[in-house]
Amino acid sequence: MAHFDPRTYRNALGQFATGVTIVTTRDAEGRAVGVTANSFNSVSLDPPLVLWSLARSARSMAAFEQAGQFAVHILASDQDELSNRFASRAEDKFAGLDFGDTGPPRIPGCSARLVCNTRHLYEGGDHVIMVGEVIDYESEGRPPLLFHGGTYADRIAREADAPSPPVRYAVEDRIATITLNRPETRNALSEEVIGALVAALEVADADPGIDCVVLTGDGPGFCSGGNIKQIKALTAEQHMSPMELENWYKTQIQRIPLTMDRMSVPVIAAVRGHAIGAGCDLACMADIRIAADDAVFAESFLRVGIIPGDGGAWLLPRIVGLAKASQMMLTGEFINAAKAELYGLVSEVVPAAELMPRAMELARMVAQFPPAAIRKTKRLIKDARDVSLAEHLDQAAIWQGVLQQMDDHREAIDAILEKRAPNFQRK
Repeated sequence: MAHFDPRTYRNALGQFATGVTIVTTRDAEGRAVGVTANSFNSVSLDPPLVLWSLARSARSMAAFEQAGQFAVHILASDQDELSNRFASRAEDKFAGLDFGDTGPPRIPGCSARLVCNTRHLYEGGDHVIMVGEVIDYESEGRPPLLFHGGTYADRIAREADAPSPPVRYAVEDRIATITLNRPETRNALSEEVIGALVAALEVADADPGIDCVVLTGDGPGFCSGGNIKQIKALTAEQHMSPMELENWYKTQIQRIPLTMDRMSVPVIAAVRGHAIGAGCDLACMADIRIAADDAVFAESFLRVGIIPGDGGAWLLPRIVGLAKASQMMLTGEFINAAKAELYGLVSEVVPAAELMPRAMELARMVAQFPPAAIRKTKRLIKDARDVSLAEHLDQAAIWQGVLQQMDDHREAIDAILEKRAPNFQRK
């Protein structure tokens, strides 16, 4: 039987990325054993089952095969050294850790921890798939360590002392501000900017302490689109074939719309200056768009003889309608902030000096509500694009059943009745 509140566990799985994990157990002599496992996943809620796999050649295989229990530790964002240590063949991986004397070794300071009884072992070729039933679960509410693009995503997003990082990431009052930081190119989407932006978005979405994201650009422009010099180099210097170019789009700029579409935390785009080509499309990926009075938008791909390769032809018609979207994409016309508001491309226009204060005001308005309800509302809006009314109502009923059992729902009702500010506990 599980020794935790199933509602807490279920809610966490719905809004919490698993990130990088360390799995621990004890061998037949009671010695601590642990490995880094990137394949961990949840497979069932009733009963709560998880699985992960271990290479048959791993030195710790015998210990995990004979152990009746194991513990899964979802590492926190500052525990990358532990991830590297447990992924290596270090002789004493637990050096300096107070991991307890009985049961699966406990690694302190993690984002979340699950203790599991081993239920099944399955053959998986050169791996063994291990299924465990979760009997204990706890979360410290810390943002998880994410591995992305060959490095730790939060390190890309958060490294404060890096010289001129391509993207700045800051958090205040449960609001993450993500700022494109290449003003000399009007924040063109070079490969380094793409990687850092995707990483920052993933960090924000995985952090249960973030309730809203504000996306903006440093300097006079929001985003000038793709880096023209880099795009030219793909064919003029690197001589990429059509298949290689296709792969480049899939592994580079298309990561942004796919990441934005997966996110459950709302994103507000604060646009000033140029939002051109992929920059216009980037704004379209946000849930709310506001513009400074000096903003300029354009679907300018035909000007350089290409098409929107980042989802713009899918996004824009859903925002402004087919007629206006076709006009923008087929003429490449530049539209000012006033026309963008008339088109419905942005919800409001403010003086440039008031852009970020207004964006933060909107973000605080979002963040005042129960966190789980915020994220579920965004997902409900997003998912409604592609399902029938009946499917949408089914989804709404399921989520409503979860949300109305949460303490934050009851606190919201009590706060209204008692005419006071709510105190949400994120559960």
